[in-house]
Amino acid sequence: MSIGLSLRRNISSIILKLLLLSLLVLITWQYVYFYYHSRPIINTKISSTIRKATHARKSFASKLPSSSHISSSAAPSAKTIRPFISTTKTIHVAVVLSLSKQASHIAEFHLLYESWRFIQTFSPLSEQIIVDLIVFCEFPSCYQLPASCIPHSHPYHLNQIYNCYYHKLDHHIVSDWKDYLYMTSIAFMLTPNYRKAVTKYQWILRVDQDAILSPGLFFGFLGKHPYQLSRMQFGALGHGTEFTNQRLRMIAQKLGYKHVGVHNLCSTWLVTPKDSIEIANLTTQIGRYLLDNEFGRHVPGIEDLPAIGEWPKWWRGVTSLYAAEIAINHIYSSTLTHQHEAPVLDHPADSQLSLWLAWHIHCLHNPSYFSKFQHRADLYNFLQRSKTKRIQLITNYYSVEKIFKQVFDEFYEIHVKNRSLRGEVTVRDYVTVLAWRKAYAATGAINL
Repeated sequence: MSIGLSLRRNISSIILKLLLLSLLVLITWQYVYFYYHSRPIINTKISSTIRKATHARKSFASKLPSSSHISSSAAPSAKTIRPFISTTKTIHVAVVLSLSKQASHIAEFHLLYESWRFIQTFSPLSEQIIVDLIVFCEFPSCYQLPASCIPHSHPYHLNQIYNCYYHKLDHHIVSDWKDYLYMTSIAFMLTPNYRKAVTKYQWILRVDQDAILSPGLFFGFLGKHPYQLSRMQFGALGHGTEFTNQRLRMIAQKLGYKHVGVHNLCSTWLVTPKDSIEIANLTTQIGRYLLDNEFGRHVPGIEDLPAIGEWPKWWRGVTSLYAAEIAINHIYSSTLTHQHEAPVLDHPADSQLSLWLAWHIHCLHNPSYFSKFQHRADLYNFLQRSKTKRIQLITNYYSVEKIFKQVFDEFYEIHVKNRSLRGEVTVRDYVTVLAWRKAYAATGAINL
């Protein structure tokens, strides 16, 4: 019985294997048959496709002009070829300032704005270093800003394109410093709005409204400038005498602050956001002390001076500079040297040096050209002329376009051809043409 059962199982297994083998043979035969009969058709289709593609390429090529017929204007210019850009992280810089409601200050700001817009044309550097402009404006000067300056919104995210923002200056700041309004240009940095606005920037460039930005600033941030970028840098312009220096060191010692002998620090700071707040905090404290205790005939050492002092010996009008000097010397007492007195910041607007040697330019109070007072007088005379005469002066003033073109040519030589950072266009040339171009545009905008 068991033998018969085993035999039946073996027979069933053999039959199953034969069926599977038959099925495999059938599938193989069908595949071979299909391939044999379809091969010419498939090859014909492939060949047809190749012939059509080849014909299309020849037809398209025949419609193109030969290289000998391509005009120079159609061919790509060598100047349009951009050099390799470093893949380093984008640098975000905030140019910050306060703006009073004084009409002359608003006019000066528009020149700063014009320079800020102008440097954005220096691509690709302006795409690698994003320079934003943030204005803290005293009411109603906010309504006299260019239309592209928009209210600063929160939450705030850095963009990959440049922007101009504004905040209304807290009224209590103006009230607190009504006896010395220049200090509002520093006190705004202690507000919550300022802290929120600048937190995400790598650098803060604190300026006055009578400043101008140079395209040389980009080379400074990229480390391709003769003057190397430091952790902190300050403008350096003389605003005192040896009497001033000795008195500031004496006051610092009296108040318990360290002074390492670095003098004549001007109003421009290039620092981190955190440092900008620390400097502003100490500067306002020292400034209040100086205003209350270090001016007047009753003060030892200056009995022979008027109540407001005397320029340049000891003058109340630059108290904010005196206070900032003591604050900066104290905060950076272990690292501050004369190397941080940067000639690239607060560079005089009447300078005959190359534009590219400056990062930031300051319009000074002097009779030379370019100074803001002399330009203001010339602009007033320009506006007194008839409209016909003004148009004639504008159309004959070819040097504006000539100098702008030369600036771009020099940028090409420096950036693309890697030439030395020098040029024929001077700082004075650059500031002059920017100022007059702004004036011409303004008269056109209001149909003067």
